Amino acid sequence: MKYRLTIVLFLTGLLNIKAYGDDQTIRLQLKWEHAFQFAGYYAAQELGYYDQAGLNVEIVPADTSTNVYEEVKSGRAQYGVGNSSVLVQRNNGDPFVILAVVFQHSPAILIAKNDVLTFHDWNTKKIMLEESSDELMLFLENEGLNLEDLNFLPHTFDPIDLTTDHVDIMSAYSTNEPYFLSKANIPFRTFVPRSAGIDFFGDNLFTSEHEIAKNPKRVQAFRSASLKGWQFAMDNPETVINWIISRYKSTYSRDFLEFEANAMYTLIQPDLIELGYLNPSRWHKVVKAYQARKKLDDNFQIENALYKKPEASNHLHILIGLAIATPILVILGGFALFVIRTNRKLDNALRESLAARAEATKQANLDPLTNLANRRFFQKKLQHLCQMAKSNNTPFGLFYLDLDHFKEVNDIHGHREGDNVLKDAGERLQRTLPSNCELARIGGDEFTILIPGIVDEAALGDIANNVLKAFESPFRIGVEQVSISASIGITACPKDAQDESTLLQFADEAMYAAKNSGRRQYHIFSQELHAMVLERQHILSDMRHAIPRGEMYLKYQPILDLNAQEIVKFEALIRWNHPTKGAIPPSMFIPLAEESGLIGVIGDFVFSESILQLAKWRKTLSPNLVMSINTSPFQYMESGKNLERWFHQLDQLDLPGDAIIFEITENMLMHHSSNVSDQLLALRDKGINVALDDFGTGYSSLAYLNRFDIDFIKIDQSFIRDMESGAMAQDLCEAIVSMAHKLNLHVVAEGIETEHQMNLLIKYGCDLGQGYYFSYPLEADAATTLLEEGINLPNTENTVF
Repeated sequence: MKYRLTIVLFLTGLLNIKAYGDDQTIRLQLKWEHAFQFAGYYAAQELGYYDQAGLNVEIVPADTSTNVYEEVKSGRAQYGVGNSSVLVQRNNGDPFVILAVVFQHSPAILIAKNDVLTFHDWNTKKIMLEESSDELMLFLENEGLNLEDLNFLPHTFDPIDLTTDHVDIMSAYSTNEPYFLSKANIPFRTFVPRSAGIDFFGDNLFTSEHEIAKNPKRVQAFRSASLKGWQFAMDNPETVINWIISRYKSTYSRDFLEFEANAMYTLIQPDLIELGYLNPSRWHKVVKAYQARKKLDDNFQIENALYKKPEASNHLHILIGLAIATPILVILGGFALFVIRTNRKLDNALRESLAARAEATKQANLDPLTNLANRRFFQKKLQHLCQMAKSNNTPFGLFYLDLDHFKEVNDIHGHREGDNVLKDAGERLQRTLPSNCELARIGGDEFTILIPGIVDEAALGDIANNVLKAFESPFRIGVEQVSISASIGITACPKDAQDESTLLQFADEAMYAAKNSGRRQYHIFSQELHAMVLERQHILSDMRHAIPRGEMYLKYQPILDLNAQEIVKFEALIRWNHPTKGAIPPSMFIPLAEESGLIGVIGDFVFSESILQLAKWRKTLSPNLVMSINTSPFQYMESGKNLERWFHQLDQLDLPGDAIIFEITENMLMHHSSNVSDQLLALRDKGINVALDDFGTGYSSLAYLNRFDIDFIKIDQSFIRDMESGAMAQDLCEAIVSMAHKLNLHVVAEGIETEHQMNLLIKYGCDLGQGYYFSYPLEADAATTLLEEGINLPNTENTVF
């Protein structure tokens, strides 16, 4: 009987199996770009903990313009990673709830120049303070400082600024900035709030009351899977670092990630405190600290802001009752009848439990959106095929497929339409692939395909071409039809590698090579490609230190008034002289800087150095000289923060706005937002002119000339070069000049290399010109000499550039 009762209880548990997910992709919004700071969530994703819980999770990185709280409040993300200021957000009307504390101690610190020893003269210092730095503000107040007397500046998030006159002290994180300063051999001092008894929590996983009320089991499952991932990350940091580098495309070096992991361990304290522990008593202290700064109402209830697990239904008393009732029923109803009916019920329960287990296993291996295999199943299958390849030398191919520009579908049409596109893409792939292929969606817009028995490049290429053809017909999005292509990376086992992690990394590298080659194509992995990827990572790592080490500098190319043959402007051009690789061309490092977010640092350097040189030239040689500065679209993504800083620098140097021309690309206008439009208007209000660079190479340049406040157009040098070979190019240049003048625009011709080109442009009425015919780009001293002596045409001296 005891045996039978145990079986009944076991089967009852199996019948209660239920997936917590649904067809919706749930999104976790990080507070910064991919780093070890979020290691637990990557582990939960890569190890299939989310999949096992029936959750389809997308981990979304942030940039400097991302507001984590706004993402969760709006519903674009269901979960977020924030600091203790989530309490302030709740107090202001956003019903957020803290699910788990990851950092038991905050990494927030103040870093200062090495000569800042005490707090006594901080009122004379320049301090950069990040938003939501309440614990640091409280720290300063506790040290006797009057916040109103301090000189706070906007944060540049560049610790190397401590080597300049821009700043003396900045807010930072003990897990980040000390590493970069130490690597650059820059001495510094730290001031830690915990030394004064101010001990806030660090990163917290939070969600909204709406999510808890609507999906209580999903919340509990997501929290549990995430904390399980954090436990793995704490025990296996090297494994997670490999994932961050290979699968999440972090721009940070392995050395930094290892430093970050070690620094985090003492803040998380997994050996002393249960991961995720909320510790209400410490939260009460945090509340009191916020109330002291008038950031929380006096009646703020911390209990409502902390997650409480749903109380599990207690069926124990029912089971006890059944255990007592059973012998009574046997005595009253007859032992034989009871046994017959019990056996019949057990048989039915067993059949139902087996069906439930089969369904549970099926759901655990399926992506709920597309009904394809999920990441968990893919990883198991990939591991099995790798083992077979090692033991039996059985080869197979691996495709890594990513939809091109899919983010724009979500941004423009919404995530619901984006999900429909993913379903359609999965169906197209299923119809196209051979029957023996294993297709999986492993997250976001990423799919993998395992192809047993085929490693021949031609055969794999044929399959890839068929896949690409499947995406040639447009996708229906609402009432529109939108073209969406795919990029595919291909690798093979055992030819390229024999372990699953390396194979996936190589396929991913090949996929990005396909994207970088123009998208809508496939690329087969090679060791040469891998060497290029490693070189790219090294360049990215070195780029972080290039400016403080003095490796980057500016050259200046003169821009002439073609009629007067006089220098009226200079274009500032960034150059990088690497200590071991030599000159690295801007065409190589600027795209990497844009992808990694370093373009902001480089752009600020170009602006500061060029206007400083301009101020010298205007005071001593040419009072009306103008500086033309190239800008990247990524520099206009921070809602005007860059402009405010630049305007301040211009005012400090007493330079008028019309002393500057910002060069922008048509690509920036094609993907403009209201934020970009507002910043272009701000440039106009300051008197700064705007030039549209590489005019004529885009698709819709004319459409933007009246829509935006453009002052100059720069004819692309390809048109100037073609003027030597045919009348069509000459007519085209003449038409561009004529059209621009009718729109009250000035015209700059780039790439003038011959006297004939110059004379034709003068004949057409072109206003300004630059190119090797006049001068190569020059360093500041040589440019000064040229400005003093003037242009002597033709300029054919062998100038280093």
